[in-house]
Amino acid sequence: MDLSQISDSPLTSFCMFILCLLLARTVSGEIDRQYLACVTKTCGDGQNISFPFYIENQQEAYCGYPGFNLSCNDKGNPVLKLSSDTNYIVEKIVYHNHSVHVSNAAFSETNSDAACTFTRIKNVSLPAEFQLAPDQKQAVFLYNCNSSLPEKLLRHKLLAGNCSGDDTVLGMFEDDSDLDYASKQCKESAVAPVAVDMNGEGMGDHIGIEEMVRKGFLLKWRASDCRVCKESGGRCGFDADTFHFQCYCPDRPHAKHCTPGMYVS
Repeated sequence: MDLSQISDSPLTSFCMFILCLLLARTVSGEIDRQYLACVTKTCGDGQNISFPFYIENQQEAYCGYPGFNLSCNDKGNPVLKLSSDTNYIVEKIVYHNHSVHVSNAAFSETNSDAACTFTRIKNVSLPAEFQLAPDQKQAVFLYNCNSSLPEKLLRHKLLAGNCSGDDTVLGMFEDDSDLDYASKQCKESAVAPVAVDMNGEGMGDHIGIEEMVRKGFLLKWRASDCRVCKESGGRCGFDADTFHFQCYCPDRPHAKHCTPGMYVS
């Protein structure tokens, strides 16, 4: 066979073209744009934000999982919106066990109005991506209660602090034996989850409830696992068009990781 015919064949020419293209890409140091876009970011409080979370206006939506978009407040804290009108400060993200500690922004200790804001608490509605972690409890707040309360309920009365108005507010846990009776003395209610210490410290103490609500609660999230991709040198993301996890690598996006020949079940 004439070697010149092989070298001039269309298939050989195409293969040479692809090889040259890859070599040129390597030599030029061109890095995949999605890999570059999904570098870890921060709002300013020192927390590194990466998949499944992403910061709006700092990171592309494909760098995170749908429903995990964060914003940054003017104090440099990442903020997660769990319902349409309630913001939660992201206190800490623990990536290895898929948990995030959040607190109601209205209860933030950095809020100068914090002593008043418990009267504006709303029911927490969790989207499908999140669920309460174990060892959480529901605190119940009762509003517009009768001004002359039975003596047995006075221990649940919350101090108004600097709040204006005469609204009487009660706070107790959902398993409190007085809850049913107290509910009949008040016109409105709201429920907020709180993290409970293993020894139950603060349970049954109305000051403890208020402090526990300010400290927030722990959520577990449901999203694709990023570990294998990250350990292979990639950056995790999500393709909203195909609704599939992506591992963004320096050369190009891959399905699970950046390591050639590696098998992942």
